Amino acid sequence: MKTIVITGVTSGFGRSWLYQLDAAGPAKLFVLARNEVKLASMLAKQALRNELHVIPCDLASLQSVANAADEIRRQTEVVDVLINNAGVWSEDAFTPSADGIELTLAVNHLAPYLLTGKLLDRLTDATQGRVVNTASFRHADANVDTNDIELKNGYSAERAYCNSKLYSILFTKQLAAATAQSALTVNCFDPGIVDTPMLKQAFPKPLTFIYPWFRKHFARAPSKGAETGVYLSLSPACQTISGEYFKDCAVKPLRGFNKKRLALADWLWQESVRLTGFDYPLPSTNGTAIEQDSTLAE
Repeated sequence: MKTIVITGVTSGFGRSWLYQLDAAGPAKLFVLARNEVKLASMLAKQALRNELHVIPCDLASLQSVANAADEIRRQTEVVDVLINNAGVWSEDAFTPSADGIELTLAVNHLAPYLLTGKLLDRLTDATQGRVVNTASFRHADANVDTNDIELKNGYSAERAYCNSKLYSILFTKQLAAATAQSALTVNCFDPGIVDTPMLKQAFPKPLTFIYPWFRKHFARAPSKGAETGVYLSLSPACQTISGEYFKDCAVKPLRGFNKKRLALADWLWQESVRLTGFDYPLPSTNGTAIEQDSTLAE
């Protein structure tokens, strides 16, 4: 029986991901949820077959994330799969988290960084632990200012989101390199354009009138969006693959992710340490995971 920890299940394709995991076989499911009423309503409509542990957690609060990790640690000695799926597309104006950090950065990157770090020994104690991070093709549109990770100057919600998805990939590759001598795998994936509330929120406001047409012709069903996440969570085919970016259940070249981004991996790690106050007891990778990655575009 696998022990699975997952965030971001009360909307979007995360809901389908949870139910697909539940249907796949015996499991102990730890679901982190900010809105427990919304989760309860969802489960009342479609119950889970497996053992469920609901862990209250607001991913916009570092203390809440740390408390959630501590509670999981109290309840289980091993985590087989950690799924960092929750994400936000913030408001048009700069919005701070509970800790005063830009909200998109806090939820989409710092929360997974901290949660994974706090559970890392539980993951490495598993026979073959896995970390699965939700990224996006929008990483190619990232525009990073290494002097202003929170985008306090010239903020835009779109830029914050695209940067956060680049950070998901950098974090994936950095952690995969640092844990390469263990059985742990760390991968991320692009779910594609998925029919979710976030898609509508992120759609360009001047083009709102064509959203129904776009949704009908281009958006994937949530079940399809979750497909690669389920594959990375459970499939034996990828149990020895780590540090990769997937789409449609296959490793995908990172277009627009050239070696000029190499230095950002270590920079991001140090910024994550600074903002969370937490560091992993791991050796520095000095960007070697990215430098040696054959999937990078030149």
